[in-house]
Amino acid sequence: TRFMQNQPDLLRLARARLRLFRTVCLPSVRRQTAWGDFLWIIRTDPALDAAIRTELIEMLRASGSLVYATTKEDERSEEEEQGEEQEQEQEQAKQTKRSDNDNDKNGVGITYLVGSNDNYISANATLSNVRPFDVRHMLSALTSHPPSVLAGKLSSLRELLDELTIAGTQNQPSHPPNVVLWTRLDADDGLHVRYLEHLQSQAVRYFLPDYYSSFDSRPGRILLRNDARAVPYRPPRWTYWCAGTNVDWFLDARRS
Repeated sequence: TRFMQNQPDLLRLARARLRLFRTVCLPSVRRQTAWGDFLWIIRTDPALDAAIRTELIEMLRASGSLVYATTKEDERSEEEEQGEEQEQEQEQAKQTKRSDNDNDKNGVGITYLVGSNDNYISANATLSNVRPFDVRHMLSALTSHPPSVLAGKLSSLRELLDELTIAGTQNQPSHPPNVVLWTRLDADDGLHVRYLEHLQSQAVRYFLPDYYSSFDSRPGRILLRNDARAVPYRPPRWTYWCAGTNVDWFLDARRS
């Protein structure tokens, strides 16, 4: 998500976009049925006004976006979790400028606010050394420059980079190839609440068909048919999904 990139001093525009972000973009991402199974990278100008940046971080924190997706190995007892929640509330009351990048809570960070005018979506790359759609390059750039991560858990970005790097060197049936999905969602954009879940399901269906039945066997999902074609199915190297329908909104200048 892009927010005020290359426009750090336009304060009135920034506040208008904050309202759009809070009303349209943020709730549609936070309510995704796939919440916890994707990363949300919000990129803003490194020189963004400090008050605007603080308000954006507090907006993310208040919505529950600056949380961590825990694995079974990371789960703790209810008493420990309740104690952590109380500690977090006290800490949040003290810290309003930025989240703690060195938070020692287990789990994988979900949302990150990054100070950068670079983008990794196709022609939106602003520098020649940015490789579009290269998730390893993006993670390497973030982890090699910690101050650029204004909010979010930096250690989990390093863990994800290590995981992708190791998986990329594996060439065994037990290690499926990496499939990375990208989408751009600006501050005035929103998504259907099942949008990311559907895309993830379809990505496994087309790119990793051998894993699809175990991934997507719940009722109401689309399943692969038994196809007796003579030519074996070969997964594509890339696919571009386009939303078939959308809803546009317009400002009514007659209303205050």
